[in-house]
Amino acid sequence: MSISSKSRRDARRRNAPRRSDGIAGTPQIHAQLKGPDERVLAGATYHEGEWTLVLRGEPVAATPSAAMVLAMLRHTAASRHAIGIATRLSVSKALDAAASAEAEAQGRTLVEHLDWLEAERQTRNAPPEAPPKAH
Repeated sequence: MSISSKSRRDARRRNAPRRSDGIAGTPQIHAQLKGPDERVLAGATYHEGEWTLVLRGEPVAATPSAAMVLAMLRHTAASRHAIGIATRLSVSKALDAAASAEAEAQGRTLVEHLDWLEAERQTRNAPPEAPPKAH
């Protein structure tokens, strides 16, 4: 590498526009699932084209699908409800709009699409049917 190419590269870096808010590479929070004590149980972030489901502060699943991350949050809420923990889900307008656009592309409403994703999850996780017994 020549000395002049390094100096040009360094100059480009110095003159590159910078974000003034200081959050250049930080994932954006788009959903929170809170328990009755207002503690965050789960959430969803968006960063570099990917939605991430976060449980207990740890990323557990990532997907390019906004509807899928919303379906995962709904499933988490239903699981908490089944053991008696009331939850409240708040979703950003951006996540809601992205999930709605995905549903519309499939010819469904958002609620129909989320219900379809849940049904697909149950089918995928169902135990295989037993083969017929020979008599």
